[in-house]
Amino acid sequence: MARSDEPPAIAGTGAAAGAAVGGGGADGNGGTAPLGAVAGMDAGGASEAEPPRLLADSVADFSLEQGKLGWYYGYDDGAVENFTVMTRTSVITAFKPPTMDIWDCWVTEEPHWTQLFRLGGHPNGTDSSPPSKNVLERAVRRWISNFDGSVTISGEIAKIDAVVADDSNGVDASVYVDGTQLYTTFIGGQDGAGLSYVKTTTLHRGSTVDFVLDPHEGIDHHDLSRFTAVIARDEPTETE
Repeated sequence: MARSDEPPAIAGTGAAAGAAVGGGGADGNGGTAPLGAVAGMDAGGASEAEPPRLLADSVADFSLEQGKLGWYYGYDDGAVENFTVMTRTSVITAFKPPTMDIWDCWVTEEPHWTQLFRLGGHPNGTDSSPPSKNVLERAVRRWISNFDGSVTISGEIAKIDAVVADDSNGVDASVYVDGTQLYTTFIGGQDGAGLSYVKTTTLHRGSTVDFVLDPHEGIDHHDLSRFTAVIARDEPTETE
């Protein structure tokens, strides 16, 4: 399917951007379907094919470029309206998978554990460990919609860093749509199997969908976790 690689406009860089919804809008940038396909008509009024079922995929779409395919990588202080985009990239620190791969990620400017990478992320907590400061930074992956209609949001949540027994008290994972919590769950510190989630909602062009990883009870030790998301448009019913 065709995707636009040009990032949508976003208000602010490295500053509160909770109101930044412009890029997923009318010009079709930052999403998976051109405006004509979304509208169902081309410039001459002729009917076009419907937009693709798949609108966004957090794993396949991951990029070290903010705004690509409608995705932004950032953090907040416990309130999604205070979403701030990250401005620096690095590699996952303090954890190496058995394969010894190096995982690219987005990180915050301060010495915090807040990170976002292809499969998930790591928040920072009020109970942290050196060199991080004790401050709440929830890891937030945001998608800005360029689609109007009913969608299904699905994915998986599980601990990745579960190798140190009893050294993590778990994480909280939530999905917000336009600032309202759609879904939330808790994953135990040693739960490497995790769970899957499926939720249905309605989006509009410019809607924000936030995938938030929160240190449970503010404690962030060994909180690197898997948190994936797929957003797909729903098929219309026969009565529609």
